[in-house]
Amino acid sequence: MKKRIIMLLLIVAMIAGVMAGCGKKDTKEGTNQGGSKDTETTGKSKLEFVYITQDIANPYFIAVYDGFKAKCEELGISTQVLDSKYDVATQKTYVEDSIERGVDGIMISPLDENALKDVVDKAKEAGIVVAAEAQPISNAQIDASLDEYNIGQTIGKAAAKWINEKLDGKGYCLLLAQDDVEAVIRRTDGIQDAILKDAPNSVIVARQNASNTDLGMKVTESVMLAHPEVNVITACDDYTAIGAYEAVSAMSNVDKNFYIGGCDATDPGKEKMREENSVYRSSCDLFPYDAGVDIAEAMYKYLTETQKDAVVERKYAAVWQDDVIAAGK
Repeated sequence: MKKRIIMLLLIVAMIAGVMAGCGKKDTKEGTNQGGSKDTETTGKSKLEFVYITQDIANPYFIAVYDGFKAKCEELGISTQVLDSKYDVATQKTYVEDSIERGVDGIMISPLDENALKDVVDKAKEAGIVVAAEAQPISNAQIDASLDEYNIGQTIGKAAAKWINEKLDGKGYCLLLAQDDVEAVIRRTDGIQDAILKDAPNSVIVARQNASNTDLGMKVTESVMLAHPEVNVITACDDYTAIGAYEAVSAMSNVDKNFYIGGCDATDPGKEKMREENSVYRSSCDLFPYDAGVDIAEAMYKYLTETQKDAVVERKYAAVWQDDVIAAGK
């Protein structure tokens, strides 16, 4: 009898040990040595990348996402775009939500680098690759940021060239800035410095914030009502420059050599250049679609091959109205 009781106790102990072993979870499951997600152990059928943009209504960011999505589809990666609508707190929340969901990669067009550094560190700790597009985030693994000041210089030099050739060297300039977005302030600094250096007799009549088509129109109308001498308007993007163009097009007695210049060389901007008697003279191509493609590829390689930080080279070039009209598309 005593032996039976001992045997029964041993059997119960063995069963308990087996059950405990089955319930134990390996906390390392789901990552590899480089910190990247292992889709085989997590059970996910494919990688998932998220793009957290500044404002998806802006054609530039649409083009970035189009290229990003196209490359992801080619690589078998699912994608989603999240629109921060130029709100820093919303952008940070989207990063936190993406970490919680366990995505594999996050591309961010940051509004405020300092507001994102801590959550980017959390993403990296979770094995997520983070790419910074347009503006930098110093602790992101993939840097695809632009040189904002040099972009501004390209925009400003185009305006100065027009001033010297068409306006007798003296432009009265309205700069449509985005000085409320920390990362973009240097773009308008570059525009302003280039105009005053290359066309030194010019005057900066006003530098005011405008970050979309409606604001571009409203600010232009307001400034030109107070300063009808304005004959040059530059903007940080075509999205805003189109608003200025619509405002000027509705005015009477506009100088035939009036100048409006934007940035991003978007299709809507080019369409305005082609309109009859258009004063939309130039833009600056940042090749956003190509950037989206290259960033998706760099993120994929980070997760599947290198686990090493990388820089995605960006390119840009002035685009003139005459060339757009000649190209016919």
